[in-house]
Amino acid sequence: MSAHAVPIVKYHGTGNDFLVVDAAARVPDRAAFARAHCDRETGVSAAARVEPTGPEAETNVADTTNGRRGADGVLFVSVEARYTPTRVVMTLVQPDGSTADMCGNGARVVARWAHDRTGDHEFMIDTQAGTRRATVSADGREATIEMGVPRFDPRAVPVDADAPLVETPVEALTVTAVDTGVPHAVAFVESEEIDDVALESVAPPVRHASVFPEGANVNLAAIRETEAGSSPIIDQRTFERGVEGETRSCGTGAVAVVAAARRLGLIDDETAVTRPPGGELTITAPAGERATLTGPVAREYTGRVPAVPR
Repeated sequence: MSAHAVPIVKYHGTGNDFLVVDAAARVPDRAAFARAHCDRETGVSAAARVEPTGPEAETNVADTTNGRRGADGVLFVSVEARYTPTRVVMTLVQPDGSTADMCGNGARVVARWAHDRTGDHEFMIDTQAGTRRATVSADGREATIEMGVPRFDPRAVPVDADAPLVETPVEALTVTAVDTGVPHAVAFVESEEIDDVALESVAPPVRHASVFPEGANVNLAAIRETEAGSSPIIDQRTFERGVEGETRSCGTGAVAVVAAARRLGLIDDETAVTRPPGGELTITAPAGERATLTGPVAREYTGRVPAVPR
């Protein structure tokens, strides 16, 4: 290991896993750091652990992310405790070295990290997509993040079109485009089909389609039958730009899926549950108002990794 090692804490929100690094740490090249340590074949593993998982952790690594190497990104975070609520600044660097303006599950992880640091339960989180209010449950195991207002305006997403992209064929999918801090393309399929779609094949042409000048995350969604009086349940799979692959969960994608379902009249309720592969998320998305994203967050382990990867 390099003589200069950086402390990390690994968390995940419904399987969407991140390394959290204090922004004050000396990391000369954040993009190279993320590319090396997030790699699913050669990146960080539980071998980086320098102390047993603390008593506040809910499970062990095998139980949370199946002992996977790497991560879905690195969150560089700083705490500004002089503000009320405590202000937290986050920057997400993705596995390809790019930065993302917003990440719903990442912001929830940041809230949990800040809670573990300060004991506070309410935070204002500064992201590149704006400031978002976050709360952490009394036991610290669940976090809610305010997600802003989902936007379909073509300039906001953005899409190269004069009108919103709604149920429009793009490559092999029929998609609705929505901005939830980052651009998303949402395609609804039948519930019995969603697991059979080869997302790693059909998503990249949409992700790179010319109609999305900044690229797009690609979501498959399927409305499940629910009992009367229950919140709608939507199965979700997401191919994330920057990760360039399918993730076990995507918070901005979950909000995009619910917002698109409401826009298309597929659901009437303001609150819905999405079920990505990594768990369950609850989204409230009133029309024209700020959405919220709620779900569990688990701390996996603390460790140290080289600041300058070889």
